[in-house]
Amino acid sequence: SQLLHEEDIEPKPLKFVAERLRSLLRTLQVTDVSDFNPLLLVGDFATLLATYRQGFCIIIEPYDERSPALPDPLFQFCCNDASIAMKPVFERFQSVVITSGTLSPIDMYPKILGFEPRAVHSFAMSFSRDIILPLVVTRGADQAPLSSKFDLRSEPTTVRNYGKLLLDIAATVPDGVVAFFTSYSYMQQVVREWHALGILKRVLEHKLV
Repeated sequence: SQLLHEEDIEPKPLKFVAERLRSLLRTLQVTDVSDFNPLLLVGDFATLLATYRQGFCIIIEPYDERSPALPDPLFQFCCNDASIAMKPVFERFQSVVITSGTLSPIDMYPKILGFEPRAVHSFAMSFSRDIILPLVVTRGADQAPLSSKFDLRSEPTTVRNYGKLLLDIAATVPDGVVAFFTSYSYMQQVVREWHALGILKRVLEHKLV
């Protein structure tokens, strides 16, 4: 809404940009709309921008982190209010069960998600053996520096060494393994490279992925 105000753009006409653009292409009897995909994407973005004005923001990054060497600015329209995403779920279903092993403090989440819980339960966890061993790994198997810093994490050596570390852990740990990534896009990039290197295939010899 701040962008619309600063640029003196009337939001109401923008809501219909995507629909009217597609209607125009149908009127012109355009059969192959693939040539107009970039324009359709801009139309969809404009419609979203005018439709969802509260709880959303635009994030502009100078380049896509998947290809940092290319000066290709990235626009993202992000929802900052989880209650907006959950509202259709609560409206559609009479009963909703929300479970998690990490929601804490538990009474904060009804406020964030915008609902009144009918029942809230928290269960203590107990383990039959000591299963937590915090370790900080700073170098890979080839002694190359291992770091998730932005300027290092996409290096082929870093990606390969993280894959080797995961493979070693999967072969050693008798139970399940969870791997955390700094972002979804970085996870997708790493998983693609692990697949190309055959690392995932070797991990599958020890764990289901």
